[in-house]
Amino acid sequence: MDKNSTNLTVPWFKIMHAGFNAGFRWTISSVVLGLLAFLMGNGIEASIQVILWSPIAMFAMGLLFASLGLFYICTCRFKWARFIVCLFWFLVAFANIGVFVFLPHVCLFVCLRFIVYQAGSWDFSGANFFWVTFLSIATLWWSWKLVQAQWIRTVWAKSLAYVNDTEGARKKLAKAIPDLSKKQPLLPKFFSKKK
Repeated sequence: MDKNSTNLTVPWFKIMHAGFNAGFRWTISSVVLGLLAFLMGNGIEASIQVILWSPIAMFAMGLLFASLGLFYICTCRFKWARFIVCLFWFLVAFANIGVFVFLPHVCLFVCLRFIVYQAGSWDFSGANFFWVTFLSIATLWWSWKLVQAQWIRTVWAKSLAYVNDTEGARKKLAKAIPDLSKKQPLLPKFFSKKK
């Protein structure tokens, strides 16, 4: 736990129970509303399989919602959880766009591979020459700008500020505990009896 962590008592079990019920209820609603369309499109046998597998999906979605609620409370309470959030977003961003941002020469290679080299032979038409020249200049320009980039330091500073913001996290925790620990019904409203 952080040294500056709040002294608020967290009802962990209530948050888990409310999150599980919310995920379970959401999945039941999705299955019931989507079953008629699935029945019309795929037939009775496929619909029976969906009905048989639905309890597993409902239980899994309930566990997922309970875990997300607990992790949100952990990010408000513990510094290591906020660090994991930043690390996760960094890895997601790097896996998807990091190669193109930090190694712009990959764009040039992709252009050469898929545009210039066609049908098993090199095709240096005017359009291909233009695109290779354009991408080469853009790659050199981006490499130069990357050396002078201030936004990398800005992203790093904002990440550190988020990880070290114990006061803001304490306020979020005080606001989140009543919301996340509210008692949630297990079944959707259309299953419950109308008064």
